[in-house]
Amino acid sequence: MITKDEVRAAFPDAPEGKAFGKSAELVRRLEGYREAKRIFVGPTARLQQVRINALTDGKELLVPAPGLKEGFYLLVPYEIPFKHLSYAVGYKGLVQYGRRIAVEELCQGPVGLLVTDCLAVDPAGYFVGEGMGFFDLAVAILAELHGLTPEAEAYALGEQEQILDQEIERGAWDIRLNGFITPDGIALHNPGGHADQKILWDMLPPKRIRKITPLWKLNMQIKDALSAAAEKAG
Repeated sequence: MITKDEVRAAFPDAPEGKAFGKSAELVRRLEGYREAKRIFVGPTARLQQVRINALTDGKELLVPAPGLKEGFYLLVPYEIPFKHLSYAVGYKGLVQYGRRIAVEELCQGPVGLLVTDCLAVDPAGYFVGEGMGFFDLAVAILAELHGLTPEAEAYALGEQEQILDQEIERGAWDIRLNGFITPDGIALHNPGGHADQKILWDMLPPKRIRKITPLWKLNMQIKDALSAAAEKAG
């Protein structure tokens, strides 16, 4: 078994290049993609084509705000001029062309597919990102808010050389990918959705909860519910 720190030392940066365009086309062939009305795609430049494709294919696009501090932005298809799509799906464009979506609204249009990238993935589908755990946290937040369909799957894009031949150490938060898409095809196949993910409140420092709007709102709702229950019981 290899530690996450060892993986990050061996893969300091995820690969760049035109191959991600080919992988983005393979995403379109996924049954989950075809059926999804709304998809979640990570904000990195490597996934830009996936985000553009989603909008041109008539899908709502959910993108996390930087560091998840402001939650999620929603971009709606056919409302953005085609020539502005590349800008609109980037961080700067999200503010102009997207809409910050309230946590209460996420259940109204649940995500049917999750797409991210990573540094490396093991044979079981567990992966290492760049160290902040924002994808795992975003999935847990969406699941807690009923913002995922029961069958929502998670895929990562990358290169064949990013697939390790040994297991990566895994933590309680870690998401198991349903598949890893390379320019040559889907390298892993794991069944199961992610709608049952939970926020592990005991593992979150109060400072981090305060900094991430969806977490703070959820935390306040839980506290209000507990307070109301205590008053009723008393």
